[in-house]
Amino acid sequence: MKILCVCLSTTIQRTLWFENFSINQLNRTKIWREDASGKALNASRVLNQLETGCSLVLCPVGNANAEYFMKLVARDEDLQVHPVYVDGNTRECWTLLDGEKTATTEVVADETQDPYKLAGAEAEIELLNSVKEYMRTCDALLFAGSRPVQWSANLCARICEIALKEGKMVLADFWGKDLLDTLNMCIPQIIKINHEEYSKTFSDHLLSKEELIESVKAKSAAFHNCIVITNGEDDIIAGADGTIHQLSTEKLRPVNTTACGDSFAAGLLYEYLTTHDFTAALNKAVWCATRNAQSVVPGSIR
Repeated sequence: MKILCVCLSTTIQRTLWFENFSINQLNRTKIWREDASGKALNASRVLNQLETGCSLVLCPVGNANAEYFMKLVARDEDLQVHPVYVDGNTRECWTLLDGEKTATTEVVADETQDPYKLAGAEAEIELLNSVKEYMRTCDALLFAGSRPVQWSANLCARICEIALKEGKMVLADFWGKDLLDTLNMCIPQIIKINHEEYSKTFSDHLLSKEELIESVKAKSAAFHNCIVITNGEDDIIAGADGTIHQLSTEKLRPVNTTACGDSFAAGLLYEYLTTHDFTAALNKAVWCATRNAQSVVPGSIR
């Protein structure tokens, strides 16, 4: 099996673990680490832990700190990355873990303060040509994460369309206008987003659980696909061609909830490709998300 993971929001992730983090006081880390990250990179790491070498990542990397980012990739045995180099910096994020409160706080450097220059036609052509090349031999596309404004507005739709025209499975883990534009052009077999993202994409208010179930049922029937909604510790709500599935999450004391959704997407797609059993795929997705929550590493089931 081979899965191409595409990520437009590549990240250098710094994770700091504190026994107890207090505002307005000196806080010393107990554990400190750095990882190459981003939603699809996290998912790819989990995929390669499920099956060694089954996934690779295609992503933009800012020239300004590309050498450092690729060093992080090189030391991670669970990542294979094909970079598309662009001007500017790869963005940076900090995850603060409070061991006593079991709380995860993520801080993202505002990209507007130090943005990529416009990615430009050459970078987009390289990215799209690489997708075309890989989709000839890959079994599926996992496309996750937000689209920075430096990339063309229809890029997400074009990437998904390439994979679908090759007859490959597509899992789309993005939302808002990018998802709506994609659905106007082509229909991914799996859409995975959270409750708030789904509501903001398809409604003018936060949907209640009952409203969400009815909406997912109707849209999965209309699209003839699978739509999977996560909501933290609350039940998973999924529609498969109009049939609703609900699944409880596993309750535990988390270490780091960063990338739980990415780990969920990895497990979902991997198991669905392997077994073609949607219920089994949902169970595997929850298992991967739960294992990730017990790891300091973002996007890991070890």
